[in-house]
Amino acid sequence: MTDVPEDSSRAATRDSLSGGAWTVAERIIAQASQLILFIAAARVLSPAEFGLFALVSTCALLFLRMSEVGWAPYIMSWSGDDTVPRQVVMVSIWVGAAFGLLGALIGAGGLWLGFDAVAMHLVLMFSAWVVIATTCSAQKGMMIWRDGLRGSAIAESIGEIAGMAMALLLLHRGWGVYSLVFGRLAYQTTHLAISFAVTRRAPLFGMPRQDLRQLGIYSWHIFSSRFILNLRLYVATFLIGGFLGPASVGYYRAAQRLVGSIAEIIGAPSLVLAWSMFRQARDEHGLRSRGFQVQVNLYFKLLFAVGAPVFVWLTLMGQDLISGLLGPKWLPALPVVGILALARALSLQATVTEPILSLNGEVGRLPRFNLILLVLTVAGTTLGAMLGLQAVAWSQVAVGIVAAVATNRLLERHGGIDWREVVVEGRRLVLPVLLGAAVILLMRDLRLFEDLPALVRAFGVVVPATAIYLLALIAADPALRDAARARRNRRAGA
Repeated sequence: MTDVPEDSSRAATRDSLSGGAWTVAERIIAQASQLILFIAAARVLSPAEFGLFALVSTCALLFLRMSEVGWAPYIMSWSGDDTVPRQVVMVSIWVGAAFGLLGALIGAGGLWLGFDAVAMHLVLMFSAWVVIATTCSAQKGMMIWRDGLRGSAIAESIGEIAGMAMALLLLHRGWGVYSLVFGRLAYQTTHLAISFAVTRRAPLFGMPRQDLRQLGIYSWHIFSSRFILNLRLYVATFLIGGFLGPASVGYYRAAQRLVGSIAEIIGAPSLVLAWSMFRQARDEHGLRSRGFQVQVNLYFKLLFAVGAPVFVWLTLMGQDLISGLLGPKWLPALPVVGILALARALSLQATVTEPILSLNGEVGRLPRFNLILLVLTVAGTTLGAMLGLQAVAWSQVAVGIVAAVATNRLLERHGGIDWREVVVEGRRLVLPVLLGAAVILLMRDLRLFEDLPALVRAFGVVVPATAIYLLALIAADPALRDAARARRNRRAGA
């Protein structure tokens, strides 16, 4: 393996941090926008209206997952010029239009047969949404492929804000449940317009049959893998309902939603960052090279430096978060929050599986691998559901441990990842994380914080804990220490 120039490594570090910051900000904006809209809609719409929207939107989302297949990952893993990515965008437009037409036929047929008019109007509107959203998915891959992490984050953020504003305005004017669909359409339309402005590349006709066949095979692997992964995430809900009843489902879903929201803020940017960093490392240094491993070490250090403290905070301040956000009646979900946070923390490294295997030409191993994990999840969850709610949560931890070990072996064998180097780099994070956790435990019991409202206390302890954590992190990591010293010297020189 060849040495990596220090200046190149620092530049890659700065680019990675900048791209990661943009995508994290985008996820925060998205989560905040969706929460605001949810609260507003819940106050305006009746439960029946909200339930109808949820049913139709879920069906539309299923159509979208089938129509977007694996266009974006295929584009992000491409190593040639922009001809094929532009052709893939055109394929996504045709496939999205086909699914949109199918949805429109269902909606029109339902109206003709006399089904509920509001539901069928929603189906027709969501059919248009599927067409636009499918193209948006491919365009997001195009932006990231062209090193557009910043552009992708901006497109997502502005789209989320535009969609929220449109939906809120129409809710205020009495458009009811249709307001939410128009909000979705405004979001996707805004995102699509910005994405084409960023890429400045029009879709291209004429993909050769051989390339189209390769695209179909690859997309099927990605789709089947992700579909199985989604089943793993939600199978517990159905099993809890069958064994423990609806109340337990409510507590579990509340805990899962709380942990899932935090995990989404970490997981979505980390996946985008992984594609960008590893594709760049492949193009500059080649696969299974020293340069590639350096990027892997950097990625995991960033991932665990951000993710581990967040899940620790979620576990330690779960009671205040539940009381402040959901109310005291949801406190029975508290033990489940801590356990599920541990399970999600164990799955942090799984974000690299898809990009690493795709870049190595081994993505075909994912469906079978995830299917095995699905079987283990169903078996473990079923056993846990027979014993109680916390047992279900602990079964997710057990499956998470097995999945983490299996994922690491898969990436080592078929992705060339040297986990010994990753562990050596990651050891520097242990002491800073422990110090941050100690500060949280100390601060939450002080009189100053005890008298604060629950939600204010939950976020108030973050300030001193983050300061101590960052100082300890800089002291423990030579690269961060050098970067902090250089930044201080530049400010002093200015």
